[in-house]
Order: sequence, then C-alpha cells, then structure tokens
Amino acid sequence: MKKMLAVFMMAVLMTSLLAGCGNKAADKTSSVKDGETTTEDKSLIPITFSRAQDSSMETDIFAKMENTTYEENLWTDLIAKKLGYDVKYLWIASSGDLQTQKFNAAMASGEIPDIVCVGKSDLKQLVESDLIVDIKPYFDKYASDFVKDLIASAGDASIKAATYDGTQYGIPYVDCDLETAQMLWLRQDWMDKLNLQAPKSLDELKNILKAFKDYVGDGAVGLAVSSDIYGNTFDIKGWTNAYGAYPGYWIKDANGNLEYGSTTPKMKEALGGLAELYKDGLLDPEFYVNDSDKAKEALVNGKCGAIYGYHATSLWPLQDTVDADPNADWMPYMIPMKEAGETITPGIHMCTGSWYAVSKNCKHPEALIQMLNLYCEKVLDPELNEYKVYANPGNGLEGVWRLSPVTINSPNKNQVTAKAIEEPLKTGDPGKLTGEQYSMWDYSYKALKGDKTLWGWNRVFGENGSQQLLMAYQNSSNVELVYDNFVGAPGEIMASTKSTLDDMLDQEFLKIIAGQSSLDSFDKVVNDWKTAGGDKMTAEVNEWYSENK
Repeated sequence: MKKMLAVFMMAVLMTSLLAGCGNKAADKTSSVKDGETTTEDKSLIPITFSRAQDSSMETDIFAKMENTTYEENLWTDLIAKKLGYDVKYLWIASSGDLQTQKFNAAMASGEIPDIVCVGKSDLKQLVESDLIVDIKPYFDKYASDFVKDLIASAGDASIKAATYDGTQYGIPYVDCDLETAQMLWLRQDWMDKLNLQAPKSLDELKNILKAFKDYVGDGAVGLAVSSDIYGNTFDIKGWTNAYGAYPGYWIKDANGNLEYGSTTPKMKEALGGLAELYKDGLLDPEFYVNDSDKAKEALVNGKCGAIYGYHATSLWPLQDTVDADPNADWMPYMIPMKEAGETITPGIHMCTGSWYAVSKNCKHPEALIQMLNLYCEKVLDPELNEYKVYANPGNGLEGVWRLSPVTINSPNKNQVTAKAIEEPLKTGDPGKLTGEQYSMWDYSYKALKGDKTLWGWNRVFGENGSQQLLMAYQNSSNVELVYDNFVGAPGEIMASTKSTLDDMLDQEFLKIIAGQSSLDSFDKVVNDWKTAGGDKMTAEVNEWYSENK
C-alpha cells in the first residue's frame, strides 16, 4: 500500500519552523559541492546520512516551503531540539544510480555514513566487510514500546533476513506481508446485471469470463493478463495459487526441504489451465507482448471485467475504468480454488525490502533508535502523534514526512484503519479519527456520497473492500496463507544465475500459455533449468534454510 499512498496522499503543511531553530542555524555553516554536503555545528552531535535527490520533493516541498532544504527543515530542527543531533549528509546524489555508485565506493573504502538504509544484498556485504554494529542491544535498550510492538507485528521474517550467525545487524523498514496476497477483482455492475455469484472454483470463474465476453461482444477480453506474469496486477499468481503453485517462491517439498515453486508439477498443471483459457479466447491473443498500460486498455474501454491483483488494484488500474465510465464498479473476491470447497491458499512473501544499519564508526548507534522513536511519536502513535504537522495536514503540500532522515512504516496500519473507519462510514461522523485514519475516512465517505474520483479509496478501505478481504484471509478457518520461505540475501550462485534461469523458465511458460509450445515442454525446460544451475541454486538455498529455520 505504501507506494500507492505515497503517490496520492502525502500532504503536509507547515507554516513556520520550530522555535529556537534560528539559534541552531546561527551556529552552523553549510556548503554543497558536486552533490556533497558538509555541515559544521558547535553544539550538536553530528550524525551522517546519504540520500538521492527526489524530483517530486523539489515540486511538492521545496518549491512551497521557504528556506527548506534536505539539511534545514522542520524534521532536522525537531531532531536537533529533541535529541541533540545534527543531521548531516555526506552526499546527496543527483540520481538513484549515482547514489548506488557513491555507496558502493563508500563500502569499498570502509567509510560509510553513520546510518544507512540498504537492501538485503548490501546489508550482507556490510556484514561481511565488518562495517556495521550488532544493533539488537541498542534496540532492546532504547526502542519505545510502540516501536518494539510495531516491529514485532511484522513477524520474524524481516528480522531473520537481517540476522547473520545469530547477530541482528539491521532494523527492518517493516511492511505488510499480508498485502502481497492476490485477490480476484470482478466488474460488479456486470455481475449484478447478469445475476452472477462469487466464483468458488476455476470452472465457475471460467463461466463468468464467458458470460462477460458474451455481454461485451466484439473485442472482449476474458481475463486481463500482461507479459509481466508475476507483477502485482495483470499477472497469473492468483490463478496458479488455485492449483497450489507458487512461481518465484521457495516452498517446502514432501521432505521438508525447499523447492522452487516455478518448477513443480502443480505449476505445469496451472499453465495447462491458462493454455485452455487462451485456446477458448478468454485471454487477449497478444497478452504476451502487452505491457501493463496496453493490458489496461481493455479494462478502460469496457472490454474486460476480470483481473487478478493485490489490495490496491482499485487505485490503479481500476480507478481509470471508473474515470472513463462512472457506472463501472468492481469488487474484490477471494481467489477461487481449482475445485470448490478446497482450502483457499494465497501465496504471500516478505514485503520488507530495506533495513537500517549503523556504522561501526558511529559514536552514537542509539541515535537511529531514538530517531525512529521520534518519528513514530510524531506520525504513527495514536496517543502522541502530530500527524497534521509532520505528515499530512493537507492544503497541497505533499510528502513532508520524507524530510525526516529516518522513517518507518506500520505494517498493519491499513487493516487498523479499515476497522477504525467502518462505523464512521455508516454514520457519516468521523468522531475522534485523526491523521491518516481521518484522511481515509474522508476519501471513502466522499466516494460513498458520489465522488467517483475517490472511488478507489473506498474499495480499499470501505465495506467489503480489499482490506476487509485481507483480514478475512488472515482470520478465516478456510484460508491457509502460503509463505515464501527464503528471505535471505542471494548467495553467490543465486546472485550470478537466478535472473538467467528465471528468463529460461518464463519465456517457455509464455509460449505454453499461448499455445506456441506443448505443455510437455514444461518438463524439458525444468530439466534444462536444473542442469544450467537450478540444482546448485536449490542446494545453496537449502543450506541457508537449514541454518535459519
């Protein structure tokens, strides 16, 4: 949800900086040369960071907040006032690529910023280079109860991913694993008009696709799929999950070891089912060359009424269909299984993609934890937050929370929000809702009152929306979530071969679905995959698994 929310609703207004900031600025001199910033301060403790420039911040923040920069803003002033730290950037790269180059050079020299935010591979390299501290003692001592509960609520996978030889080196930027589950989105106005019910099996889904196609007529597309078959939308994961197949996941085999989900017999069966859809004219005949924007055209043009997607699919691409046709309506459904009555088994994976780590040269490793405490206090903690000051008071000023050198997500906040606004949406009274919960109530309520431009938000947070469906996935006795069991950084073999091996499989899978290769070619390509490095990669993954399960 984070990406969609960031695009649409990161609005903040701050008309003046905190009292006392003038004194801090008077003691400080700054200079920028070739994208690198140096700062001198006589009274505060310097803590160094790095970052890439963000063009949206230039338009959304800096153009609207006078005298605001990455180094001088309401967040850096707050950190100085409350914690006594002077936020300094060793460099502010002009692009993401340049940021990567600079960071790689810093790792090679052994001189990284005090606090870094990195992915799994870079974290592993920092550990192997002995550049970062064991963060757990600082987290245990300094983290607020709120922050501890927030991290714990994400489960242990993101902690396991940052742990090497029993030592935890990173604090995860936690995200919601549950929100990676697939769901089926159907044109509800067509369902109602044709008197159709929620599909409980793939055969029932096929009957709906055929009914939609007959209803639409010329140019109809049954199920929207693009060439990116494992994306968040226009993909086949929801379909394969119905067979118990999990492409791209490492799942347990009969012996308790991990096997690659793209290579199992159930994956072959799922591909056979998709090939039947294609043969029956229920997929776009050119899906395998269509990107997401091309695949979206059938939805927007009223030629397609079914798509597998995730919880924010109503925001994109489905909001575009409502913009084009105000009578269009969509609802999310649990994925139908191959046979009616089977346990529903959506796949989920670790959504967390980055971790904070602290350099061994940092004299105050606790600074990271204290800044996370402060961020949560101002933005997330319902008892203490000043969301309207530091995150989203509105009036067109977007994304001020991004000025904080450290931020963190609340992994279950969208489910909490959906629960919190459920009754206020019925009564029309927001009561004591604040912050993002108030914003989501406001958007959803306006949508209920006829504002079609906000329709997508209500389908996420409103009655029978995607967040309610995710909670049903989580709580239903007839649903079993299937987890990707490999959460570590790629080993040497995976890092050098996985991309090529995946391409080998996926290109053949597209041909199978489109009828250009026989279903039995699955067996050959899997054997080729094994001999080309798949077996060695599987052994490497299982070595990691035996050490970390």
